[in-house]
Amino acid sequence: MQKLSEASLTPEGYEVEKEGDLRGTDDARYAVHNYEDRASAEIIASDRLFLGHFPFTPRNKRSSSGPSADEVLGHFAERGVGLTTEQAVSESGRCMSCGMCFECDNCVIYCPQDAIFRVKKDQATTGRYVDTDYTKCIGCHICADVCPTGYIDMAMGDH
Repeated sequence: MQKLSEASLTPEGYEVEKEGDLRGTDDARYAVHNYEDRASAEIIASDRLFLGHFPFTPRNKRSSSGPSADEVLGHFAERGVGLTTEQAVSESGRCMSCGMCFECDNCVIYCPQDAIFRVKKDQATTGRYVDTDYTKCIGCHICADVCPTGYIDMAMGDH
């Protein structure tokens, strides 16, 4: 809600008399839709990632150095050896953006019903995300299958 307020996108007031009992709306301006940042609420397991989008890259592991048996007493140096700047940049490049949309457009491209579309720039708070027109969606799950990060969750109770 704070991010929505910062971007002047605070939801409108809801009036039962005017709107009726509308549940599951995807376009009402009084509802907060699911294309906002969910990173703090959900961690995507590696088995839900579409790994075909990510080439294998070996991990940059930190090394360690320890004192010998004779040097243990009075040894206060760090045991873990940090990564160099180049190694740190390389390691951060391995990030798979788990649970976050990084605008690959797979869902938009592969949706057979054109039900998925980009959220307009003036309606998103951080980045550009996708939304679904549920009147067109047939529930084929192709969007969830081709999403490399697990951002699209069909919410069928299987996880």
